[in-house]
Amino acid sequence: MTTDALVDTSAMLGQLVAECASERVLLISDQSSLTSQVLAHGGQSLTGADSEAERLPDARLELAIVDGEANLSADSATTLVSRLRDVHAERVVVIAAADEGTILSRQALIGLGFHRRGISADHGSRRRRWYEFDMAHYKVTPDWLNARHWANPELWDKYRW
Repeated sequence: MTTDALVDTSAMLGQLVAECASERVLLISDQSSLTSQVLAHGGQSLTGADSEAERLPDARLELAIVDGEANLSADSATTLVSRLRDVHAERVVVIAAADEGTILSRQALIGLGFHRRGISADHGSRRRRWYEFDMAHYKVTPDWLNARHWANPELWDKYRW
């Protein structure tokens, strides 16, 4: 779902967490305003410095949210987002800064398979871009990939296999 309407970042985060009927939500952020939204719904929170692989929960998460402005280096941010996407969570949402020179840039996130979800604004009217990875919507199944086309029955009498 891509929306271009500018809403508040905390409100958009609250709505996203409320959509999950589960308490299996993790936020990685250094901002207390975002952390309080997740903790109010029973989720978990880690700071950027505490987000190493051994500190991530063992149980599979329904939703993992990464604040692009958390205290992470470029290599650790990409590694963290990839690990959450591949191992720990069914859905991963990244709240990136609108600036292209940031750690988790648009090109890096698109390269990791993320799709743009929307735009929000912080209290100082600073824009934030939201990107989402959901394995259920990652790749549309092509039309030819079905049982009807596997054996090519229309070619049975034409060629000798």
